[in-house]
Amino acid sequence: MSTAVSALEPDASPAAEQAAGEMRAARLAPNNFETLFDAHYERLVRALTVVAGNRDVAADAVQDAFVKAHLHWNKISRYDDPSGWVRRVAINRLRDEHRRTRRKRHALQRLRSRPTAPNDVPDIDEFARLLAALPRQQRLTTALYYVDNLTVAEIADTLDISEGTVKSHLHDARRRLRPILENEGHHD
Repeated sequence: MSTAVSALEPDASPAAEQAAGEMRAARLAPNNFETLFDAHYERLVRALTVVAGNRDVAADAVQDAFVKAHLHWNKISRYDDPSGWVRRVAINRLRDEHRRTRRKRHALQRLRSRPTAPNDVPDIDEFARLLAALPRQQRLTTALYYVDNLTVAEIADTLDISEGTVKSHLHDARRRLRPILENEGHHD
């Protein structure tokens, strides 16, 4: 049997399998992350651009995948197909981006279809000017109550304070604003 023919025959010995595994590990050793990146980055960006329709979105997905691969390179370099792992992570990132974009588009459509607020809403600039005279916590509580129309319980939950504290802040804010509003009412 010639040497060329014997070289084509598979060698199933454990030593040969171990040597092949060591060669693969050497090719993908921690210092060869750059080799994997150089070999696959641009191709993967081009492929995902076709899917995403946008090179920037595809590049972001691939970059994120390579960043994750780099962070866990000691583990990923031992995988049979590290480039396949990067590809899968990039595709998943692209899918997540697509879902996020679709949800955002639907939310904007829902918001556009909502009826506009009534015209009797107080002027925010005027309200902000009045609230500027209040301490920060009273200003925040008052804005959440009158502008955002939250209940006392919702404000308490949002600010992680008791309902009694919310009521106290609202009471103190009204007490401080009353003379200002009365004084402005006499000048009109």
